Amino acid sequence: MQTEHHPYTDERLYRMCKAIGNPVRLKILRYVQQHPRCIGNEILLHLPQDLARAQSTLSQHLKILCSAGLLEAECDGPATCYAISRPDWAWLCEQLRDF
Repeated sequence: MQTEHHPYTDERLYRMCKAIGNPVRLKILRYVQQHPRCIGNEILLHLPQDLARAQSTLSQHLKILCSAGLLEAECDGPATCYAISRPDWAWLCEQLRDF
């Protein structure tokens, strides 16, 4: 699974902000930031107990974060590793700084 790359537009800015606006996805991003190249099961095990912890729900959140350009996904054998997409985060920070 490779991360999609979209042009830097207002639509992309909207999708990134919308993805970050979900509290579960924000927790996922914070975990991945602290644990680069982690796999989905690691993320699932470290989510707080009060959050929905179904594998299918996590997969959907990861798909949204990757599609928005906030995470990069890389296949490593049978597992998929996740990391923060640094260039896209830099662009997002620049856009928000300009407001």
